[in-house]
Amino acid sequence: MNTPAPDSVSELPLRDTKYRELARYPEFGVVTAWLRDYVRSSVPNARMSEREYWSVSCLPDASVSPKGHRLVTIYAGDLEVAGLRLDTPGPGLRNVQGWITVTRTDLEEACGAPLDQVGAASPALRITESGATATIEWTETPESRAQFDALPWRAPARALVTELVRTGRSRWADLHSPQIAQFAFED
Repeated sequence: MNTPAPDSVSELPLRDTKYRELARYPEFGVVTAWLRDYVRSSVPNARMSEREYWSVSCLPDASVSPKGHRLVTIYAGDLEVAGLRLDTPGPGLRNVQGWITVTRTDLEEACGAPLDQVGAASPALRITESGATATIEWTETPESRAQFDALPWRAPARALVTELVRTGRSRWADLHSPQIAQFAFED
């Protein structure tokens, strides 16, 4: 059954309008490239498990402030596992920041050092521990991106996401934006 197209943007579901808004951002290419890299690196059976076990929200409302807001958030099981944020510290200033959550022990093993030493060796990153996980935060500055890209984060991120999808469905499936998720699968 074909559904007629809405007459205006105001008649679209909220996640469709949020996707259209994000598509107009100058950072859209950064968002889609990062999403593609993260999902391909970290989400097992991404096409088959999309929405049910992992999901991505577009311009989630949870973190809007005068100094910026989230662009996308990726969820697996019951956890936010990664995301991008747009920092707007002043007029005309825009800076993309990102974070990923990984299994702490796998990151330490991949780096060959305890977490405090990993953080000390990467001063342009913010690495925090929370129980069995660690969160790595970076910015789109050359130094921060170089340090983030040099970290062996992919296997520890995949280990965490694999465990989370094994334990159950994403409780954020209703926030899933298939429009932005499609970029995870494009070449």
